Amino acid sequence: MTSVNFRISGSHPSTPVHRYKNCGLRKSLVAAIFIFYFATAFTHYPDNTWVDKTLKTLSLREKIAQLVQIRVSGKFINRQSPDFEETRTQIRQNHVGGVILFAGNIYESAVLLNELQTVSKLPLLVSSDFERGASFRIADTTSFPYAMAIGATGNDQYAYQQGYITGQEARALGVHWIYAPVMDVNNNPDNPVINIRSFGEDPKLVARMGSAFIRGAKKAGVLTTAKHFPGHGDTTTDSHIRLPVVDSNMDRLRAIELEPFRSAIEAGVDSIMTAHVAVPEVTREPKIPATLSSKILTDLLRNTLKFRGLVVTDALEMAGITNHYWCGIAAVRAIQAGADVLLLPPNATVAINEVERAVQQRLISEARIELSARKILEVKYRMGLWQNRHVPISRIGKVVASPDNIRLAQEITDHSITAVKDKQQLLPVNPLSNTRIFSLVLTSDYESSPGAIFQADMRKRFPSIVTRWANARVSKDQLASIERAIKQSDLIVCSTWAPLTTGRGAESIPKIHRTIYSKLSGSHKPLIWVAFGNPYILREIPKTGTYICTFSDSDVSQIATAKALSGAINISGKMPVSIPGFSKVGDGLFIPRIEMGLKTASAEAAKVSQNAFKDTGQLLASIVNSGVIPGAELLIGSEGTIVFELNIGKNGYSTDSTKVTSNTVYDLESLSRLVGDSSAAMLATEARCLISEDPITTYLPELHDTDYANYSVQDLLKSFSNEDGGKSIGIYNNATLLEKVVSRTTGDSIELYLSKQLFKPMGMNNTFFNPPENFSGGIAQKTSSKPLLYSNAQDLAAFAQMLVNRGVYQHHRYFGYRTLRKYTDSQSPWSKISKSGWTDKLFSSSAFGHNSPGGSFLWIDPAKQLFVVFLTNARQEGKRVEEVQREIGESIASAIKDLRSSKAQ
Repeated sequence: MTSVNFRISGSHPSTPVHRYKNCGLRKSLVAAIFIFYFATAFTHYPDNTWVDKTLKTLSLREKIAQLVQIRVSGKFINRQSPDFEETRTQIRQNHVGGVILFAGNIYESAVLLNELQTVSKLPLLVSSDFERGASFRIADTTSFPYAMAIGATGNDQYAYQQGYITGQEARALGVHWIYAPVMDVNNNPDNPVINIRSFGEDPKLVARMGSAFIRGAKKAGVLTTAKHFPGHGDTTTDSHIRLPVVDSNMDRLRAIELEPFRSAIEAGVDSIMTAHVAVPEVTREPKIPATLSSKILTDLLRNTLKFRGLVVTDALEMAGITNHYWCGIAAVRAIQAGADVLLLPPNATVAINEVERAVQQRLISEARIELSARKILEVKYRMGLWQNRHVPISRIGKVVASPDNIRLAQEITDHSITAVKDKQQLLPVNPLSNTRIFSLVLTSDYESSPGAIFQADMRKRFPSIVTRWANARVSKDQLASIERAIKQSDLIVCSTWAPLTTGRGAESIPKIHRTIYSKLSGSHKPLIWVAFGNPYILREIPKTGTYICTFSDSDVSQIATAKALSGAINISGKMPVSIPGFSKVGDGLFIPRIEMGLKTASAEAAKVSQNAFKDTGQLLASIVNSGVIPGAELLIGSEGTIVFELNIGKNGYSTDSTKVTSNTVYDLESLSRLVGDSSAAMLATEARCLISEDPITTYLPELHDTDYANYSVQDLLKSFSNEDGGKSIGIYNNATLLEKVVSRTTGDSIELYLSKQLFKPMGMNNTFFNPPENFSGGIAQKTSSKPLLYSNAQDLAAFAQMLVNRGVYQHHRYFGYRTLRKYTDSQSPWSKISKSGWTDKLFSSSAFGHNSPGGSFLWIDPAKQLFVVFLTNARQEGKRVEEVQREIGESIASAIKDLRSSKAQ
């Protein structure tokens, strides 16, 4: 608490009555004004008896206490600790009207609030600064980015949804009143306290976004707050540290700062929070903060803007107040100025004492106190607290951080990432390239692992990436390590961790990091700079050619940035603020995502493909007509595009067999071992459940005394190759044993494991172990052998493209590089090309595949970005089927050569 030895307005510190008189309005004027606006403040409910009855039971001191909110932490606190005892005393003895919840955890917060509600004589009004959702204060709730990131999306529906989810989660935790949204217009790039907390610098954007948030939050049943009135955006001082001065006159306030507040009032905002800023051009008092100015709170807010809701002070413990006013006088002057709620006075007891003394000395009327107390009780009535002040703990797990909420928050954030410039066209970085990436995170504080979520996600997307970080203290060894990484890289991603910390301001680049920056730029390596948080960092690194703004450092912003860099999402954000000399509001490059699935060729390309594969189609038709195979499907993918697809013939040899369609599923025969069993083993290896070099008996110890004792899992897999057709090594069926190993190590049957981990996530919805009896697409089934796995060409094409992409499909990694190499090399279940066969004419040496005895085949070539799926259901096996495979393969090789030649021209 600040010393009380300050002289204010020439008064003597030992004479509080003088201090009150020097700053207060005349009693009669105060009473007249406040009786008017309180009388019209809220719509009175038909049944208002609880408010009237409760108010009559309260003493003057208890009415004053209803205006006070004190701090509580959402972290665990021992109930015998001094801090908890002080909180309990303020509630039980002083009867404060509410608490504001600060950083903590979900269940600790809810349990604590329920307990405090039990302690309190009247229901407590619980508030919290949920500016970017409940995650702004409470861990493990739905994480949202800061408001400026929402502004960058340009989508006010996103602001509405954020407000709705925030309101839902707040109420589930026992919070009734959120101090959000921030309606300040951040039109000063050097603002150290508002910055990314604002939606932007355009008053219309701020008004639109903030009003949408208010509507969403109100729909969820929570009280909302527009802050900080009359505007904290055009300052260069943090009011947590000292009193900022806004130089705007009334005309400028009306044109810029007040527009969002007008919009908030129209949207039905429940409260407005004051700003600890001096506005001398309006108040004619150079050192009076708006919080303590009747010209701001009464004349401007109440009379001019016609606001009838609650006026709450910003925290009275902030230095913008305490550097000039001691606790008692600040509380009195705030009420005299027009405030209804005193937020965080440094000493709640002193604040209540001094307000009570001011009433007794007739400097504030008792009617004035009663009217504010009535408003607060009416809010508690509206919130239903008079009937039930507790929250059910069991409901929290159903409401907070639901999968739908998390998905939506990530979607919103994905649209916020903004590319300010990209001179060298470095964005996005293809995860399938062999680019050696060095990702460096710089933070100006002493955090030991800044950007941990971002770096972890980058490692998932770029497995060979090198990551480093540097905080405010950089050792010589650390600097040397960074220099080595720079030299060994092809591309550098440098991220500035510049989060906003109230009381410290938005950080710039410290001196030691400027040294690092000079080394980065001096390397002449391609450099992508990412600004996590403060977007204005670009002014300090003007030569940077590629610059991305995230406007936030939240979890979802870190993930969205990694997605944007890797091309998993479009980069589509627009600047909600200008960076002087570099960008203006509305700027932002649109950079499309990298398609890592399969797409269909354009109409023009399809014509070219059909012409190139004309002979292949005719060949396949002649083979079907000859009766060797009853029907087939051929699908060819090149460079991520389906370049040719043909369905021909019937599902069987009988005359009543149905016609083959693109939905027909085929008995995959021996391909089942590769697509099914081998993939399951790869997934288990990737999940570190299985080591392929281990003896089989490691997982199936009951086989110690069998022929399998000397064989490894890799030996089982190798037996699936063409050479021995998957025959048993010992007395058991090898495929069955592998399925047992997978089941034993993963806890799921192989069918369920593959479905959960591969088929469903990849959208392979027509791949089954047991297809429906009346499958709509028809079933092409061999009757000469037991069916294993069924699939169609489209599903196998997606599977093949994932392998072409080296384990990645639609930006989701299923297999890592090491696992993929191990399971597709010359010692794997897959076959390699043969110099004497047709595969050598079509594929590179890195290709792998499988030819089934029944005629189907699947081949994948990552080097040429090529795959071929051929599914058929020939009854006979042997030389003629092998000849069919050769003829088709050679025809495809010729067609691919022609197709690529035509593209080159």
